[in-house]
Amino acid sequence: MTVNTLKFRLERELQFRIGGEHSTGKLFVGDLTWQEDKKRWACHWSLAHVHPEVGRLYGADPLAALTATLDFLSILIRGSEDDGLVVWWQTEGDHAGLTFPMSEAQRWKEMPPQKA
Repeated sequence: MTVNTLKFRLERELQFRIGGEHSTGKLFVGDLTWQEDKKRWACHWSLAHVHPEVGRLYGADPLAALTATLDFLSILIRGSEDDGLVVWWQTEGDHAGLTFPMSEAQRWKEMPPQKA
């Protein structure tokens, strides 16, 4: 049996400040689907106030599609912050929680302790 869709839905409620106005919105990542026409896997995503319509990013396998999506979202959020949007998950400046401490530290020994 061939699997064409891996169904899942991850959501995170985020805080936004746009032009001094505070609001909330969701980050969504989910459903990995095989796109026969592209011969690639697609990962679906959306980000309130930035890209509320569902987009897709692609990879050679489901994991590649998922990691490409998380990497893209991390960059998109930082770029939006550079443009004046304030977005956070737990504390201001946390880039919606899409930081990857081990990667950003470049070495696992430099990884800060994880919060529970």
